[in-house]
Amino acid sequence: MLEVAIQAVSSTATYFDILLGVPPTFTIDTAQLRRNFLRLQQAVHPDSVSQLSAVERQLAESQSSWINHAYSTLKDPLQRAHYMLELRNAAVREDDNVVDPELLSEIMETREAIEAAGSEAEIAALREINDEEIKETVRMLEQAFGAEEMEEAQHLTRRLQYLKRVDQTIQEWELGPPIEEYH
Repeated sequence: MLEVAIQAVSSTATYFDILLGVPPTFTIDTAQLRRNFLRLQQAVHPDSVSQLSAVERQLAESQSSWINHAYSTLKDPLQRAHYMLELRNAAVREDDNVVDPELLSEIMETREAIEAAGSEAEIAALREINDEEIKETVRMLEQAFGAEEMEEAQHLTRRLQYLKRVDQTIQEWELGPPIEEYH
């Protein structure tokens, strides 16, 4: 019978080390990420470690939580970009103000277009445009990280953050436009 020893995750290990076995890179194989995640989760699942000591079961629970967080971070391009910037001491905070006048103008125009939308067709068109913008921004992030251009990666991460908020606003509109009360 194979002896299993559960150990703490190294404080120097990155999510990339554990889930992909590669140095941090923005371009990842998401299918491989999922396979590795499932394999690792199975290894630390309570059923798999039930015969181990209480300390090892507690470590397994801690690892399971760490693996879940690592997976959710790496599978999402925006969270992955934030994580990679943190690893490079170039973090972008969620509440950083947008200072790019072009992006500010785009934000205002898009918000106005969503607020002015009067039909599902108009919202669908805005969603299509936003989805394409997200894809293009992710592609540009791949290039920026690949070229180690951290300032550009920061700018593009802020842009992707904004585009994800637009996506959320569109989803909320699709659930039902705001109801105006008349008195």
